[in-house]
Amino acid sequence: MPLSTSSSDPTGRRAGEIPEASPMVRASIAVIAFLALIMATAEVLSRFAFPRISQIEGRISLDEHQAMSIGVPVAGSPPTVLLVGNSLLLRGLEYPRIQTDMAQDARVVRFVIENTEYLDWYYGLRHMFTLGVRPTVVVLCLNLGQMVSTGTLGDYSARHLFGISEILPVAHDAGMSATQTSGLFLAHWSAFYASRATIRNFILNQADPPYAAALHALADSAVSPLPGDAELLTKAEARLKNIQQICSENGVQFVLLIPPSLGSRNELLASAARLQNIPFDYPIPPGTLGPQFFRDRFHLNEQGAIIFTDAIEHCLRERLGKAPRR
Repeated sequence: MPLSTSSSDPTGRRAGEIPEASPMVRASIAVIAFLALIMATAEVLSRFAFPRISQIEGRISLDEHQAMSIGVPVAGSPPTVLLVGNSLLLRGLEYPRIQTDMAQDARVVRFVIENTEYLDWYYGLRHMFTLGVRPTVVVLCLNLGQMVSTGTLGDYSARHLFGISEILPVAHDAGMSATQTSGLFLAHWSAFYASRATIRNFILNQADPPYAAALHALADSAVSPLPGDAELLTKAEARLKNIQQICSENGVQFVLLIPPSLGSRNELLASAARLQNIPFDYPIPPGTLGPQFFRDRFHLNEQGAIIFTDAIEHCLRERLGKAPRR
């Protein structure tokens, strides 16, 4: 009988020896590692560098931080007013001035994200209340079309406005597909995935400003047709009631702020608020400001913003029981 046995492995490896990876396996590992490094770098840059480079992203990040810092009111402290909305509020409000003018009466905090609509803010406010945000008053600035819209900012809102528990309900209400819904979950956790469109627009604005301006103008001019007045009124009533309910459940006063416009469709939104006894301010009705106060069909210019800011201040002081300053 032989004292030892030889390996029958035709490759000549000894027993127990780990096989060497093939060149194809090594190349695949290298590619995967390289892609993982790129993704990690993109995520870090999106979280920390992009808000410092982009004025829009930086402003939204600052607004979000200040809004999320609003805690439960302390006895004796001034009331807190949280102004939320989209570009209609951004362009129509002189934010530093209203903070200064109202400083002795209230703390005014703005949280504005462009292209947001009802679903973004209904579920956004619900998430903020879950986190313990408790302003004295929430002032939501939307027009009629945005109030009845089934659209949402999607991935960006999933990152900045929604919590995990809001994603499935908002996806259902917006009629999203399974793919779109899974994208919301990914965007909630990934700053790069949520901001990829914003980053693309930033690069385009820097590389070719005239072309970017033309695209933005084209997007702003795309207005979805609205249904009949009766359907609009019913839908607006239901949605205002929903927001009023979540604010009331959390001890927060809700006020609808109707922005100025050149048309008269916002009158239906005011009617919906009256029918549901929803507090609302419509400080500049249709016909008060002419086209010279608007930069386009919807957004106020600098002169219009001065007038609208004065009107907002007057409304806030009345609601807070403060005498208007002269």
